[in-house]
Amino acid sequence: MEFKPPFHEQVLELASTITNESSTKVYWEAHNKLRGICETHENTVLDHPFQWETLADFTRDSEERLSAYLKALKLAQQNSQVEYIASVALEISELYLAQNDNERALTYSTIAKDAALQIDDADLQMEIEEIEKRLF
Repeated sequence: MEFKPPFHEQVLELASTITNESSTKVYWEAHNKLRGICETHENTVLDHPFQWETLADFTRDSEERLSAYLKALKLAQQNSQVEYIASVALEISELYLAQNDNERALTYSTIAKDAALQIDDADLQMEIEEIEKRLF
């Protein structure tokens, strides 16, 4: 049986609401509930990169988004969760690339690439290669 992160189903439901909701009020209610899960679990045994990565995916402010991704990456690295290291580092790399900070974008794409090679994820490796093409 596959291990699911704490509150996996609730996080997925909130992400689905955020994705599919046309009402701004309902969107922000779901987003705030997701943020609440992350903040409540922060620095506890229930803290998990999945929660922070999902929050970051749906955060519009680039500073807050980066902060959530960095928390997810730190947790993933602390717990040697290579699949999260790869996906989160890729997202961070893309954020820095969008800000024209190529040096940091390259740093995080390298982290993503190293992790993606460990899990043998061809799709992720292709995404990383696309970023690297844009960097050079």
